Amino acid sequence: MGGGNHAGAVVATGPPPPFSPNPVVQLQARFKELETGFRSWLAKQPLAVEAAVVTATSGAQGAAIGGLMGTLTSDAAAIPPPSAAGLNPQAMASLKQAQAFTGGPLVQARNFAVMTGVNAGISCVMKRIRGVDDVQTSMAAAFGSGAMFSLVSGMGGPNQAVNAVTSGLFFALVQGGLFKLGPEILPATS
Repeated sequence: MGGGNHAGAVVATGPPPPFSPNPVVQLQARFKELETGFRSWLAKQPLAVEAAVVTATSGAQGAAIGGLMGTLTSDAAAIPPPSAAGLNPQAMASLKQAQAFTGGPLVQARNFAVMTGVNAGISCVMKRIRGVDDVQTSMAAAFGSGAMFSLVSGMGGPNQAVNAVTSGLFFALVQGGLFKLGPEILPATS
């Protein structure tokens, strides 16, 4: 019992977490441990693998959030569109834009998956290449996610390329503003 062979045993590298009888605290500690291990493994991978994993996991998270949002707002999507015969093309483009934000659970899941996945993937690549997480990285990622959202959601009318660029610019400006104003609005807690 006392001094057996410990070959193949898993040895903890840090101090053991304090024991808590609260199962929620135990679950949070275990999740944090898994997340730290996953991030450590991911940082050792080639850029292509890291970008693919980050994009896929963020896209899955976005799809889950979008599906939930679409489920919660499904009654807004149930409003039938007006007759297309009497509407001019600009009104139809506005209707399509509104439908992109009020679709059912699958539409919202797709839209959120694209926005979060593309944003996280571009941000990951930019951080790895440039070695810094700054406003330029944030705005480049937001531009990509805005452009892809525009293309996937079907917004924009006849000229999708122009709309993709304008949507990307809008997303980038909003994200850049939030990046700069974030520390002022939410001061760091010490």
